[in-house]
Amino acid sequence: MAKYFLLSLFCLSKLSVTNAQIKKFTIPDSLINKTYEELNKSFTSNYYDTLRCKVYLNTILSKSIKEKNYHYQARAYCNLSYYEELESDKLRLIDKSIEVSHNLNDKSYLLLPYSFKGFYYYNKSLYASALESYLKMLEIAEEVNSLNYIDIAKHNIGLLKTEIGKHEEALPLLRESFIYEKQRKEMDTSSYLESMLSLAKSYTYNKILDSATIYNRKGVIYSKRSYPRTYEPFIFNEGINLFYKNKIYESSDSINKALSLMDIKNPQQTNLFVIGEFYRGKIQEKLANENSALSHYLKLDTLVQKNQLFLAEVRDGYEFVINSYDRLKKRDKQLEYINKLLHFDSIVYSQRNYLTNKLFKEFDKPRLLREKELIINELNSNTKNTKVLLWLSISFSLITLFMFYFQYQKRKLLKIRFNKLLKPDVLVTAEIKHLQNEENSSDIGVPEEIIKSVLSGLEKMEKQEFYLKQNITVQSVSKSLGTNSKYLSKIINSQKNKTFIKYINDLRINYVVERLKKDKKLRQFSIQGLAEEIGFNKAESFSTAFKKNTGIQPSYFIKKLNANK
Repeated sequence: MAKYFLLSLFCLSKLSVTNAQIKKFTIPDSLINKTYEELNKSFTSNYYDTLRCKVYLNTILSKSIKEKNYHYQARAYCNLSYYEELESDKLRLIDKSIEVSHNLNDKSYLLLPYSFKGFYYYNKSLYASALESYLKMLEIAEEVNSLNYIDIAKHNIGLLKTEIGKHEEALPLLRESFIYEKQRKEMDTSSYLESMLSLAKSYTYNKILDSATIYNRKGVIYSKRSYPRTYEPFIFNEGINLFYKNKIYESSDSINKALSLMDIKNPQQTNLFVIGEFYRGKIQEKLANENSALSHYLKLDTLVQKNQLFLAEVRDGYEFVINSYDRLKKRDKQLEYINKLLHFDSIVYSQRNYLTNKLFKEFDKPRLLREKELIINELNSNTKNTKVLLWLSISFSLITLFMFYFQYQKRKLLKIRFNKLLKPDVLVTAEIKHLQNEENSSDIGVPEEIIKSVLSGLEKMEKQEFYLKQNITVQSVSKSLGTNSKYLSKIINSQKNKTFIKYINDLRINYVVERLKKDKKLRQFSIQGLAEEIGFNKAESFSTAFKKNTGIQPSYFIKKLNANK
């Protein structure tokens, strides 16, 4: 559940607010002389009453447009978006709020609409667009030092990491958000419970199941007492957590109870119904009730297709359906769900750039395509448009096959590069050695005794790991060697066949590769932490140097090292 500011319950309401309606709106006589503060207070104290909120917000908007009060105008557009039923108008109102906010000198007015925009995209599983909004919000929040919005942005980015399967990276962000909410002087109950809910969910996906149970139970108690909106999601969370604890019947009870209390028409809860049908199916699989499991997975697909919510977490449900129809010899249905799975995967890849290992481990793509061709052949005798279907299928299969062949070759190349780095004492780039070329020495305009002295000094400094210092320069090194920067640059160019910067970066990358192979604790560092550990100031500079020298990213190298242990 993404965290946003103040008016989270408004998404539950249905109301269409178009430009025509705004123009036609007439301020009631009882509100004509009300101040903005009075109208806003009436609005926030009646946020459950859709009709009243409509009147208050449209009054604020009409009044602010007439008086050119951009501050209240920006807020009114943003808050009205919560009541908008048409999705295109909902986004239009948010964008209008952003447009008006740009006319203000106070950048903090941009925070709320960017938060709403990110939440809008998050609910639609358009994670790339959501991330763009949250990163923009974080940039502005840091600029204006808004701790609340910094927390909201980091929390929601943590949720996005959860959605693409980066659970280990998501957990620290969500834990940090929860601690922030817990330690606030004036606790915001809604934000506190939403942070607790996200943290509990992350604990489940990181298989820290007992901690998840603690927070789920605490959340149920607090929600029931002071914030009903998170009551059902906490019960639902614990239902999934109990499934992973192998407490099947208790898991079923919790999931069923939570879903029975939710509204499937509520767009914020639709994804919970999708996930709920998935775990209902998994539970029936555990109980060996294959027909019942198939029924739940078919309901899952109905929700996915109707709402266009492609959640990677539920992918196994499609594989079960395909295998079931295979056993039942229902080739038409099997073909239908193979196509749905291929479409499901393509959506996940294109929208979220997310590829799961299970794609190859549990449902091999080449096998899937071969099965598809066999089924098409079986149906040829009963199909009137056989040629059209065949050519469409072959074209689609070739495109899909090319995509996966490209990914396969890429992974194969990365694996070769990784295995090369595992060999003992293998330097990442061409060996750093003295060329000792007399002809080259005389060509660079540096006396031979100085060349020998500098090379000897460099060798000693390399053993002392001087290159791990930050902000190292050719001037500082030449001073340590008792020479000048011009001579040092020439000697390194001639004797080591590289620039000074590349020489330093090569030493750093060689060092970190060997340390990562031996030091498990170092592998737990973030990329920024690793960069600073070996002398880089920025994670981007370190990653670029590592990729240039080794052909792979440092994150990939660490992941493969951990997997090999």
